[in-house]
Amino acid sequence: MIDDDLPRTHFDPITLAGVLGLFFFAIIILVNMLDVRETRAESGATPTAAAFQPTFTLDPFPTSTYTHTPLPPTWTITPTYTFTPFPTATATDTPSPSPTLHPSITPTITDTPAPTATPTLMPLPTPHQVISWTLQVPILMYHYISTPPDDADIYRVDLSVEPAMFRAQMQYLVENGYSTIDLYDLSLAITNKIELPPKPVIITLDDGYVDNYWYAFPILQEFGLKATFFVITEFVDNNYASYMSWEMIEAMAAAGMRIEPHSKTHPDLSGRDRDYLIYQILGSQETIAAHIGYTPRYFAYPGGRYDELTMQILHELHFWGAVTTQGGKWHNFDSRYEWPRVRIRYTTPLAEFAGLVAAPGTVGGKPSGN
Repeated sequence: MIDDDLPRTHFDPITLAGVLGLFFFAIIILVNMLDVRETRAESGATPTAAAFQPTFTLDPFPTSTYTHTPLPPTWTITPTYTFTPFPTATATDTPSPSPTLHPSITPTITDTPAPTATPTLMPLPTPHQVISWTLQVPILMYHYISTPPDDADIYRVDLSVEPAMFRAQMQYLVENGYSTIDLYDLSLAITNKIELPPKPVIITLDDGYVDNYWYAFPILQEFGLKATFFVITEFVDNNYASYMSWEMIEAMAAAGMRIEPHSKTHPDLSGRDRDYLIYQILGSQETIAAHIGYTPRYFAYPGGRYDELTMQILHELHFWGAVTTQGGKWHNFDSRYEWPRVRIRYTTPLAEFAGLVAAPGTVGGKPSGN
């Protein structure tokens, strides 16, 4: 008996054909896979990702033809010094205000090391006869070339000369036929009767203040004059701001200025023992010689204070002479360690300056100190 409630199975011929088709297609794929595996097994190769990467051919970069030329092994840098010229000033009895103390002048120091030659030792001058010439030559004495600060004491003011006044004084010398010589010229004229120019004058500046470099040096160069700078060597060694540096001093020496010792620390040299005097005098002399290439032969007494032992030490150390703070113009060989000078003060007007440098002359055998 057949239960009509149960579902009957229906075979659709189209469906059966589709199933059989898929079965045979799967068999074909399987066969192909087996063929591939056999082929790989025979070749022994294992496919990698690189096998499926495309191959690119890159053009090489062109070969450079640049040739490097090396720089020279050494350079010589020539120092240049540029100074701002001072305006022409008409000096009166009251000095005109000067520029500020720090103009924008930047010397370029050479990178080439300074020569280390042994300082030369010039032979001492000796008189040709028993009596040598006694000459009247003004040795001008300056200190500061700058405007005194507002709080300056009377000593700082008295030791100062305004830059504008200093320039007017130098201009006066040139326009009135004066020629600057140095202490070496004076010694040789006294001892060997070497002829001096008709109106000689010697310019000295004591202590080595930095304004000597900023103001006095360019003014001297402007008028073609030379001067002698007495420096306190230890103050320079210690780089005191108020004093010149060795670079400044070396630049002035190279330009023809004379650099001479004014002791190491500017003490009173009277009443001192030998060792102390030798330390102050010889020590400062050797320091300067190491920087300028020759041995300086003149000394300026600090504060103008000295005694017989001081002069004896100068003689033993073969100094040619020394200058004092005493006033006068006459100089001879016997008084060579006590040569007087002419002080130029802050209150020295141009008319007085003209009288201080006037009437140099030569008198044979005349006593010194007149």
